[in-house]
Amino acid sequence: MSGVVRCGVNILFQRSRHACVVVFLRLLAGLAVAAFSHSLFAATAPARSQQLTSPDQVPEGLAKSDWSSIRAAYEAGRHAFQPTPTGWQARNPGQQWTTSFDRRGFVATPKAGGWTWGLELQGYGFGDHQQTIAGTPAVQAVGSRLTYQWDAAVQEWFVNDPRGLEHGFTVSTRPAALTAPGAQPTALSFLLAVRGELRPHVTTDALGVEFRDAAGASVLNYAGLKVWDADGKILTSHFELAASSPTATGEQHAVRLLVDERDARYPITIDPIAQQAYLKASNTPSSVVGVGDYFGSAVAVSGDTVVVGANQEDSSTTGVNSTPDELASNAGAAYVFVRSGTTWTQQAYLKAHQVTADDQFGISVAVSGDTVVVGAHQEDSSTTGVTVNGTPDENATNAGAAYVFVRSGTTWSQQAYLKASTVRSQDYFGYSVAVSGDTVVVGAYKEGSSTGVQNGATPTTNTSAFWSGAAYVFVRSGTTWSQQAYLKASTVRSQDYFG
Repeated sequence: MSGVVRCGVNILFQRSRHACVVVFLRLLAGLAVAAFSHSLFAATAPARSQQLTSPDQVPEGLAKSDWSSIRAAYEAGRHAFQPTPTGWQARNPGQQWTTSFDRRGFVATPKAGGWTWGLELQGYGFGDHQQTIAGTPAVQAVGSRLTYQWDAAVQEWFVNDPRGLEHGFTVSTRPAALTAPGAQPTALSFLLAVRGELRPHVTTDALGVEFRDAAGASVLNYAGLKVWDADGKILTSHFELAASSPTATGEQHAVRLLVDERDARYPITIDPIAQQAYLKASNTPSSVVGVGDYFGSAVAVSGDTVVVGANQEDSSTTGVNSTPDELASNAGAAYVFVRSGTTWTQQAYLKAHQVTADDQFGISVAVSGDTVVVGAHQEDSSTTGVTVNGTPDENATNAGAAYVFVRSGTTWSQQAYLKASTVRSQDYFGYSVAVSGDTVVVGAYKEGSSTGVQNGATPTTNTSAFWSGAAYVFVRSGTTWSQQAYLKASTVRSQDYFG
């Protein structure tokens, strides 16, 4: 009866069969609906990067298999574990929560707030013969997988992917059982302390656990507990509440998962399903806010490099390859993918050097060789001209900006922060961008001047043709960018949306 025991929290119904004992707790969020892509605007100007109008549309210049590989790489990149000062964290956009790991257990915090929930393994074994979990484990994080190695026998692991958070334990040898004369057989048990404010309630059939908030509303449900051995034989199993214990902030609740594994042949798989409850108000608003990042709202390709905009991504972090959070709604992001042979991988996660909610960085993207341009048409700074990473303010609503990133080897960095020579609110500078070699063009389709073409950085002087639109040409000399021209149509009329 030696083997490996795995316990887990996972999304959906993947059956993982290994030569070991497997315990899966599957976690599925009812609100796990993240739109892959949905374009806000149709592509109406040739200078604009291509925009997709449905999740199934394949960008021009890419094979369907390439686009599928890029989407897979994107999902892997945004689900990766990231180090923090106290441990690690992993975002799950589909589940709309961030899970923190502190070398003891985990806590999931939903984007909308209202509750926290997590588990912490405290012990495992048979009857009174329990091995207590103590100390600090050896931790390893690779991509979307993180492991806690507690001792020579027990490893706790987590996999974060679009399905949700898979949480498991691997016990390499069967725990010792009491063998005193006349001792009654006992079930293999796992003691899990509950973290957060939610309280556990075992269901009537004992095959699930409801987690309820202070008002008694069901927020998380464990249900459908099923256990089978290596021969596929179904084993008896159930949940029970464990004794709570007082803490400085209230009671510490716990649940115990028990399995009658007599006569079973290892590995054993324990597989309940945990689902986040879907709560609706009695009077649902007529308008709802989408939960998607809008990955794919703009795309561009140059050789083996693809850039994808996600103009409603919500992280407040800045720069290249930062650790995302959920603190700046619709700030936006862009992603760089590269192809090696037939394999696509994410090379960079791009954010502006200063991030504000609703900037919509990534509404437009362009790439030429090792240069990427990203538009943010709702950026609000009143600063003018070109800098490397200037200090924006918030004094010109929806004035817009564009950002230039360059690659050296495989490393990306921001090279320029582009603003028009004259900045006004609602110009939407950056709504479209294009790049070829050392030349960048930026559209501002709601710019309102009636002035004609001007070379250099001569400022516009009037606003007598509202929403007539304009375009701006920037050129690079060495690593320095400057505005070369301000373009208007030969005949300027209001609401032409030039650019």
